[in-house]
Amino acid sequence: MPETPDAPQYQEPGVKYRRVKKKRQVVTVIDGRESTHTEDYYVQEPVPPKDWDTVILRGIIGLATFLVVAAFIGTSAGVGGLLSELLHPFVAYLIGLVFTASWLGCLGLEWLDGRIDPDRARPARIAGWVALVIGMGAVFVYGHSHGLPWVGAVGACIDLLAKGFSTLLLRRTQVHLSKGVTNWVVTQEQEAAGRALVGERLRRLHRGEAYRRAVGGREYQTAQALMTAAPTTGALAAPMPGQRPDTSAPVSGPAPAEPAPEPAPPVQTAPSGQPSATVSAQASTPPVPPVPPTSGQDVDNGADTSGSDQDNDGAVRDIAVPSIAAMARDALDQNPAMDKDDPAFLARVQKVHPKAAADTVRRTVQREKQRRKKTAS
Repeated sequence: MPETPDAPQYQEPGVKYRRVKKKRQVVTVIDGRESTHTEDYYVQEPVPPKDWDTVILRGIIGLATFLVVAAFIGTSAGVGGLLSELLHPFVAYLIGLVFTASWLGCLGLEWLDGRIDPDRARPARIAGWVALVIGMGAVFVYGHSHGLPWVGAVGACIDLLAKGFSTLLLRRTQVHLSKGVTNWVVTQEQEAAGRALVGERLRRLHRGEAYRRAVGGREYQTAQALMTAAPTTGALAAPMPGQRPDTSAPVSGPAPAEPAPEPAPPVQTAPSGQPSATVSAQASTPPVPPVPPTSGQDVDNGADTSGSDQDNDGAVRDIAVPSIAAMARDALDQNPAMDKDDPAFLARVQKVHPKAAADTVRRTVQREKQRRKKTAS
C-alpha cells in the first residue's frame, strides 16, 4: 500500500496524554513491486491518574523491609558482642541473627494461618512475642554489661518497632472470612489433606510390599498363599459336648448314605384270622427327637416320658437302659439311709453308664433325697 500521512488522533478534554514511540511495518510499491520496511511512529496515549494507594503501600513495604534489616543488624550486633566472650565472633554474630529470624518466621506463620482461622494462628502469635521478648532481653543485657543500660534498652526497641510495623502491614492485607466461609475452607483442606495422607500411606505400603516380594523368598510366598487362599468349607468344627451339630451348614464331599428303612413290625392276628387292634408301641408311636442338654444343668431330671434317656455326656440311651435317676430311686427304695457318696452305688451306676461322672451321680442322689423330703413334709 502507498504511504499516507498519519491521521490526527482525538484527545479527550481534561485527560493527560503522553507521546509514545512505537514501530510499524510499512509497504512501499514501485513499478508493481512491493518492499516492506520498519519505521517508527508516535502516538498520544492517555495517562492514568496516579494510584496513591499503591504508591503508599510500596513505600510502607520498603519501610518495613528497612526496619527488619535494621533489627537483624542491631540484634545480631548486640547478641554477638555478648556471646563473643565465649564463642568465636563469627559464630556469636551468626547466633544473633536467630533471635530476629525467630519472631519474623512466627509472624509469617501467623499471617498464613490467620487468614483462614484466627484460632489456628494463636500459637504462632504467642511464640512470636516470646521470641521478641527474649531477643530484646539479650540486647538489653549486652548494654547493661557495658554499664549503659539505657543504650541497651534503646537497641532492644529496634526489634519491637520492626515487629509491630510488620504486624500492622500484614493485618492491612489480611482478609477476615466469615464463620461459614472459614468452615467451608477448613473442610476442603481436611478432605484434600486426607486424600494426600491416604495416598502417601498406600504408596509406602506398596513400596514395602514390592520389597518383600523381591527379597521375601519362599517363606513370604507361602504366607501370601495362605492369606489369599479361599476359605475351605469342607471341614466343620466339631461340636462341643452337649451341643447338636449344625446340619444347616453345607458339607463338601460325597453325601452320606441314607439309612435303610427298618422292616415293619409283624401284625398280630387273632385266632379267627382278623388283624388285631393291638400293635407294638414302636409302630404306633413315632420316636421323639432327643433334646440337647442346656449348659450348666443336669441332664437327668427324673422324668422318663420321652421314650429315651440322656446322660451328662449328651448320648441318647435306649429306653431299656435305666437312667441314673431311676437307679437312684430304686436304691433309695431299698435303702433310704444310703449316702450320696456310696461307692457300691457309684460302681453300679458306672457299670451301666461308663461315662457317668461321680459328681453327676452324687447330685442325682442328693436331688432325689431332697425331693422325697419335700414329698414327706
